[in-house]
Order: sequence, then structure tokens, then C-alpha cells
Amino acid sequence: MKNIIFILLIGSLFFSCQHKSKKTDYTPKLNEKEINKIHQTIDVDILRYDKALFSLDRSQVTNELLKLQKDYSFFIRENPTTSENIERLLTFMNDNLNQELYKDVQKQFPDLSSMEKDFNSAFTLIKYHFPQAVIPKIYSAILGLSYEYPIIYEDSVLVIALDMYLGSNYKNYKRLGNLVPHFIIRRFTKEYILRDCMKIISYDYIKFDKNATTLLDEMIFEGKRWMFAELMLPSTHDSIIAGYSLEKLQWTQNNELNIWTYLIDKEYLYSNDNILIRKFIYDAPFTATFGNVSPGQIGAWLGWQICRSWIKQNPEKKISELMTETNAQKILKESKYKPKKGN
Repeated sequence: MKNIIFILLIGSLFFSCQHKSKKTDYTPKLNEKEINKIHQTIDVDILRYDKALFSLDRSQVTNELLKLQKDYSFFIRENPTTSENIERLLTFMNDNLNQELYKDVQKQFPDLSSMEKDFNSAFTLIKYHFPQAVIPKIYSAILGLSYEYPIIYEDSVLVIALDMYLGSNYKNYKRLGNLVPHFIIRRFTKEYILRDCMKIISYDYIKFDKNATTLLDEMIFEGKRWMFAELMLPSTHDSIIAGYSLEKLQWTQNNELNIWTYLIDKEYLYSNDNILIRKFIYDAPFTATFGNVSPGQIGAWLGWQICRSWIKQNPEKKISELMTETNAQKILKESKYKPKKGN
């Protein structure tokens, strides 16, 4: 049964956020009554494959797997009781690291009810902006420090590898050595779970012209993904959406005009140089052009600001129009983007 107080307050929740003092001028107009109506139909239940797997009776593995297959068919595919599959599963369960991960996950995430409420709110907004949206089935799991895929999203199934969100100082992340740089490990915290999920889910709602290959095209595309995450998680701080430290976020805000002016002066916006695009779009500890004090993905951040400006300048248009528009130049023009001067 949904928390009645939560339902009554949800409308105001979407129009404000705990980290921002007031509604922004790029917050889209929302119909509170419609949002509340949609929310009544959303009831997210995260299925805990991590608990189901590691707590099964190993003396009755065959029977246990058959019981689990109904709810966890995404993991336990056809013929789970073959000797090969059972051996593989037991090897995974008996691995010392995986057992330690399981214990630490249970300590950090004994209950996911709060996360379920957050997903309820996010999917309510997705449904509001995209009525045709399909709410995925959500599982939590332990995937053995699968750092490349902490979130898996396919076939309307969302898998959250909780062992990748145990805190940036978690001892076992040292096992990753040089495979994962520190600026990424600092995001292995529970605060990033919803953001990571929304950014991956955003691919379902954003259209992209495969023939569009300029820096501006990539900036707008990535900016839409960040915008999607912000819209569906309105109480999430900009630093989490961007994945920046507070210091680097402040630097970017203070230098927005300088960054934009640089790209214009160098005539980079319409360049299709892959090396150049990687420099400004790909995840990195900093953007080499602007030095160590800058964050990476400066181009994506600017694309986000352009999307924000588009919403501000087009209050009567639907968010879906922004997400499905493939002409980056048109979005830039309609946004009337004017970068802010630094402090």
C-alpha cells in the first residue's frame, strides 16, 4: 500500500527539490493533478536476485533453481539444472570475493524501499512526458565487480549491480587497480544509482540522426541524456547529474562563457573530427584544453545547458519534442542559448 502522505506531497516534490532553493526557470510546466493520477498506477518492486541467489539451499540446488526461475528468468535461463550450469553457478557463489560482496551489499542495502519510492517518482515523470513508456522490471544483483556494466538495461529489464555502489572508499574497489580511474570510482556510491539508471533508460526516448557527426550533434545528444536524468530526478543535485565534484561544477559554471567562446572562436561546433569530439564528449578526469581544474565531458555539459535553455524558451512545447528532434542546429537556434558570465 502506498504511503498516503507521500502521494499527497508528490506534486510539490516535482515542483521543487531538496538541493535547490527554488524552482528553476527551465523547469517544465507540469500538471500536478495528472502526475498524481499517474503515480497511483506506478508500484515499483525491486526483485532482489542478490538475496535469492546467495541464500538458496546449496544441498538442493536443482530444486532451488527451478523455484527461482519463475521470478528470475532473466538470470536463470532455460535448462538451469544442467550440470554445467549448476557448476558455473556454484563456482560464482562459492567465490570468496563474491561472498564478501554479498555480505557487504546486505549491510549497505538491507532494504530497498526508499529506492523503490525514488523509482516510483521517476517513472511517474517518464510516463507523464512519454505516455507510451513501458516500466521495466527491476532486479538488484551482485555481478562480481562488473565495473563496465554496473547497470544493465535490455528487453524492458533493469539490473542494478549493487556491488558497484558500495562507496568510493570501499576496500574491494582497490582490486580494480588501474582498470578504473579514481574519478570514476568516486561515483561508485548509492547516490549515483538512480542517475545511472535514468541515463541508460534515456536511450529509449531520444532520437539521433546516425548521419549527424559533428561536435554539436554529440553535445546535444549527450545533453539530452543529462537533461532526461534531471527531469526525472528533480531533487538530484547538478553535481550528481554531471558526475562532477562540487569544485569542478563551480569551475564549469564560472567559465561557461569562456568555454563556449573558445568553441566558437575555434570553429569546433561543426567539426566532425573524432579526436576532437572525444576530447570534449568522452568521460575523463579533466578536459585537456582547460587544464586539471576543469572536469571532463565539457561538451556534454554545454549540451545540457542548451537543452535547459530550450525548455526555458519553449515553455508550451512538450519535452518529447526536444528528445525526438534530431536537428541539433534547430535545437540550438530555438534554445536562444546565451552562456552565463562567470563570477
